[in-house]
Amino acid sequence: MKLFSKIAIAALFSACCSAHAISLTGITGTYNGHNYAEITADTWLDSEAYAVSLGGHLVAVNDLAENNFLISTFGSQHSLWIGLYRTTPHAATWAWTNGDAVTFTNWAGGEPNDAGGEDYTHTYISGEWNDLNNTNSYSGEKYGIIEWIQQVNVPEPSALLMALAGFGFLGIARRRMVQSNK
Repeated sequence: MKLFSKIAIAALFSACCSAHAISLTGITGTYNGHNYAEITADTWLDSEAYAVSLGGHLVAVNDLAENNFLISTFGSQHSLWIGLYRTTPHAATWAWTNGDAVTFTNWAGGEPNDAGGEDYTHTYISGEWNDLNNTNSYSGEKYGIIEWIQQVNVPEPSALLMALAGFGFLGIARRRMVQSNK
């Protein structure tokens, strides 16, 4: 299914089934072979579910350059949900929703602090990270970043190429039949 179709289906599903509809903001970006899109969503769990419905995940930030790209493209005016979460409530271990290894973090000073069950991650506009609970209790609209790996479109072989390959196989089969009849 084409990405556009997935986005349209997810948008319709979200609008119909949620009191607080999740939506794409229209802000997108491409970096290092990955596509990104900004969404509005009140909770981290809603953001991740929406990302999965579109064939992606909340972003896994793997280095400082990617973090800087995300902040300059999406988060210079507001905080962003990212795909880092505690592996179990109150655990000291974290994981990315897409399964990437956690090799980079950018925690703000004193974070993560797990103040009141903070098992999810968002960015400050500075680019530093903070752990929060699922509902993110501070006021204002909430945003998240969906990430997809770019798909390489392999062109379908032309009809002529397929016909030539077929004739080649027929020729090989005929040759073998002639040789076996000798």
